[in-house]
Amino acid sequence: MTVQDTSIEGFTLRVEKRFVQRVRGDYEWMLTLLDERTQVHPQWMCTEANGDAKIGVSRGKDATPQEGVKRSWVFWSSVPKDAGSSVSGIALGGMLLLIVAMICLPGIGDDLGTAPWVRSFLRDGLRHLGMSVRQFLNS
Repeated sequence: MTVQDTSIEGFTLRVEKRFVQRVRGDYEWMLTLLDERTQVHPQWMCTEANGDAKIGVSRGKDATPQEGVKRSWVFWSSVPKDAGSSVSGIALGGMLLLIVAMICLPGIGDDLGTAPWVRSFLRDGLRHLGMSVRQFLNS
């Protein structure tokens, strides 16, 4: 069974010739389409020349399982987490910390020529941050 057409009122389904005899129109069906489940009611059926059938069904009750709304005073408990993101985030943070430590260390940083650059960057950054805070407090 394939969905041929969708509309606000319902769906048009195409049923292959070999399955037409199994279709019963006297009860409701559950139509699963992508991630949604809808209870449908058969409205009409017509047989085509090749033996396939078209069935018109109207929408009934939406039976898609809904995720419950979590109510909690703790903010971070309601945020969904991806299982792999925490491990990869820790690994990325560790590698970044290792690279920064290697560049900043006096022995390795001096050999690479990056230690004086990092020190001046930090000194200038802290100086500009202090000036911005003073201007904010004085205004």
